[in-house]
Amino acid sequence: MLVALAKKITRELRWRSLFLRAICIVKHGGDCYIDTTMKLSKPTIAHAALGYLVLAATCLAQDISTPLKNTGALNPSVVTIQPGNDAQHRLQSALILAVPGDVIQLEEGVYHFDTELNVTCSHLTIQGAGRDKTILSFKNQLAGASGILGTGSGFVIQDLAVEDTSGNAIKILGARDVTFRRVRTEWTDGPKPTNGAYGLYPVECKNVLIEDCIAIGASDAGIYVGQSQDIVVRGCRAEKNVAGIEIENSLRADVYENIATDNTGGILVFDLPDLTLKNGGDVRIFKNQVIKNNHKNFAQPGAIVGEVPPGTGMMLLATDRVEIFDNDIEDNQTSNIVIVSYLVTERKINDPNYDPYPESFSIHSNRIRGGGQKPSGKIGKLLAPIVGVPFPHIFYDGIVDAKKLVDGKMPNELRGSIREAATTTFANVHLDNFSPANMLTGKYAVERDMKVFDGDLPPIAPVELKPHAPPSSEVDPIVLVYRNAPRSLSDWKLLEVRDSRWVPASDTTPYELNTHLYSDDTIKHRWFRVPEGTKIQWTENGPLEFPVGTVIAKTFAYPDDSTDMTPGERYLETRIEFRQESGWYGYSYVWNEEQTDAELRLGGGRVEASWKDASGNLQTNRYEIPNANQCLTCHSQNNRYEPLGPTAGNLNRKRHSGDMSTQLAQWMAAEMLAGAPEPKQHPIVPQFDDPSAGSLDQRARAWLEVNCAHCHNPIGSARTSGLDLRMEQTDPAKWGVMKSPVAAGKGSGGRRFDIVPGKPDESILMYRLESDDVGARMPNLARNRSYDLGNTLIRDWIASLDQAPTSGGSK
Repeated sequence: MLVALAKKITRELRWRSLFLRAICIVKHGGDCYIDTTMKLSKPTIAHAALGYLVLAATCLAQDISTPLKNTGALNPSVVTIQPGNDAQHRLQSALILAVPGDVIQLEEGVYHFDTELNVTCSHLTIQGAGRDKTILSFKNQLAGASGILGTGSGFVIQDLAVEDTSGNAIKILGARDVTFRRVRTEWTDGPKPTNGAYGLYPVECKNVLIEDCIAIGASDAGIYVGQSQDIVVRGCRAEKNVAGIEIENSLRADVYENIATDNTGGILVFDLPDLTLKNGGDVRIFKNQVIKNNHKNFAQPGAIVGEVPPGTGMMLLATDRVEIFDNDIEDNQTSNIVIVSYLVTERKINDPNYDPYPESFSIHSNRIRGGGQKPSGKIGKLLAPIVGVPFPHIFYDGIVDAKKLVDGKMPNELRGSIREAATTTFANVHLDNFSPANMLTGKYAVERDMKVFDGDLPPIAPVELKPHAPPSSEVDPIVLVYRNAPRSLSDWKLLEVRDSRWVPASDTTPYELNTHLYSDDTIKHRWFRVPEGTKIQWTENGPLEFPVGTVIAKTFAYPDDSTDMTPGERYLETRIEFRQESGWYGYSYVWNEEQTDAELRLGGGRVEASWKDASGNLQTNRYEIPNANQCLTCHSQNNRYEPLGPTAGNLNRKRHSGDMSTQLAQWMAAEMLAGAPEPKQHPIVPQFDDPSAGSLDQRARAWLEVNCAHCHNPIGSARTSGLDLRMEQTDPAKWGVMKSPVAAGKGSGGRRFDIVPGKPDESILMYRLESDDVGARMPNLARNRSYDLGNTLIRDWIASLDQAPTSGGSK
């Protein structure tokens, strides 16, 4: 009976799109991650027919223009994922639909992923059967800058391995209560500069525990905790990384009972300029084994860690209030402990609030033996003839802040304290007094007596981590939105058929932008619908304030010569942004081959596309469709979803050459837009590809604002880089001029600064825009092709900059 019903349905409707939608509902709880090439058997047809009845009932009962209400709690559960061809989609779907308290159980086996996995749910546990039994392999990664990228608090990951990611293995951004337990990250082809930068990478996090983990082969740091607070790293092993364990710009960290061996540098405590959290400290390093860290430095030359000399046991750079004690530090062939100011990097400091000097450090009661036989790096090569070989167990550059001296000495609360056994060798090389002239006149000498640093400093207090806060009993609204989202684009009634083709529905408003976000050469159609009787509210900066119930839609397409309902184009996906009472939410619908409808694809996907360009040349692309959690990567501002394009400045344009007024003026006249000033007072983002629209500087800054600044701003997802590419940012150092990279990894391309005025080929920004490498290109999501027109504009702009640019662009 069901088969007969299904056959009847297929005569009346386009069967392929319907069946796929229905199968999703019956077999997978509504998440469309199935292969669109799947064949339909008779049992599958039966499932489809049943699914159609469910779908029909759902659509009849649901009014999608009405904001969803939080109906209470959904009980957390254990979701078990087995290895298999569709494991990536099943896992990402589980991550998207997870509720606080859920446990994602990954069974024993090897899981093959080709794109980044994204976690936004709070109080989520991801666990495997053991770090050598459950292996997440990203060997053939095609998209995303990390293996796992998480932003939810109460995050626990344990008993699994993450291997061979293009970028960072596991990055957790801006979360509270983070635990890594019995996790292994590794690049299995051995140490190479093309490996990802970080293995375990919590950044801007609070209450962080990393225990019993292993990190191997990172081109920057195996275990890296940056700009975070209240940290414990214990019982871990780091080997064959550039830096084994690194604590950077962080407050209150205990690093103990770890093994760091065969890295370039064993354990590093750094403070760098131009970051959100400045001048970290209160770090204890104790009871560790830091042995034979003599590996060749294989970091990209532009990275700060690329300057760590091979053979460095521990390095303290610029950080205050660090206590190093009760460690076994042996056979590190440059020096077992290196204490230096940031000034030794010879990089420009643009941050007026940054303190480059290590102060209030205490080194005592360690067991230091051997090493110093092959001093390396700039420091080793420069000073070995003066200091001698073996190099001292403890090396101090002696650079201090002269402004803080009292009677020629550092105050007690700022001085360094070193109390080690008499067999420990020491050298203060006084680099602030090092010059050929001083050497010739006898005014320079190496100080070798540790007794000058004798004395006690108050011990640093232990870190006390707090238990993870319990999950909320209320459901995150995002879960309700995703679980109740219409399964087909047609359910939104945003399109209608006119003259045998799809056009925006009569109750929607098409719009265009001055400067658009590049998306692999696609054609884009944009329109929106606001609820009847409501108005858009004017905002000078950021997106206009659309009323609750607004739907913004954007369809992506390539040229196509088929004769269907999309003449001249092949629709790929339509992205929906839906305004609820609780905020904005976004997800994608993927068009079927018949171009009759598009299906919800929360788990993302890709389309292999080909088309002929304007010159008749055949073009191909693996078009990436972001999963629902990836949307937040670009759209997140202070951890809330925000539309990117529809700002007053970017909407201030004529839709067509024949228009007599701008879009904004037309909306004001139609009483759609409230609170706006007179049109002549509207800001404007210049059209980047129109030389008459603005200067080269203005158009380049506009392009960067639209394509990059949604992440690279003080509250965006790339805020930890310290790079601010908004047009309103007027400080050249903030938007990259002579700014050193922070965590670029291989994305630096071996270059030292984000922007080198007059020299695009020495600028990291240019490298990342032109790169096709998955772990280096920018933007790192939904881009496989380089944009020649945009790249030429930015190249010309960098070439035009002088050594001290003052223009910040203007709206």
